[in-house]
Amino acid sequence: MPTVWMQPAATAAEAGCGGCLTSDGGPRCRSHVTGEACAHPQLAGQQALIARVLRELDRRVVDPVAGRGIVGLQWVRALRIEDGEAELTLSFAPVCGPAQELSESAFQTLRRLLPDTDVYVRHQV
Repeated sequence: MPTVWMQPAATAAEAGCGGCLTSDGGPRCRSHVTGEACAHPQLAGQQALIARVLRELDRRVVDPVAGRGIVGLQWVRALRIEDGEAELTLSFAPVCGPAQELSESAFQTLRRLLPDTDVYVRHQV
C-alpha cells in the first residue's frame, strides 16, 4: 500500500503549525529553532487506521501532571504505519519527568492495537 501523507512537511505553514523558518543552514522547522511544538504531526499510512491509533494514544497515554493525552498536548511529532511497521516519534526526552512511563504506555498501546506489527517509539527533542 502506498504512503499517504496526511500532513506533508511542505504545507505545514499553510496548516497552521508555524511552518519553516529560514536560517543560514537553510529552512528549518520552527519547533527546532524556537522550541515551539508543532500542532500538526506528520502522518503516513491508511487514514482510518492512523485516526483510530491517534484517538487511542490520546485516550490511553495521559500525562499525569497535565491530565491530557499526548496527542492533545502536541507531543506526537510523527506517526507512520505501513509495511508491517509502526513508528511513533514523540517530542519529549525519554528521561524527563514521567516521560519513560508515557513512552512505555505509548509502545504498549501500539502493540495492543497493531499486534502483527513491529513497533518503534522514538524521541525527537
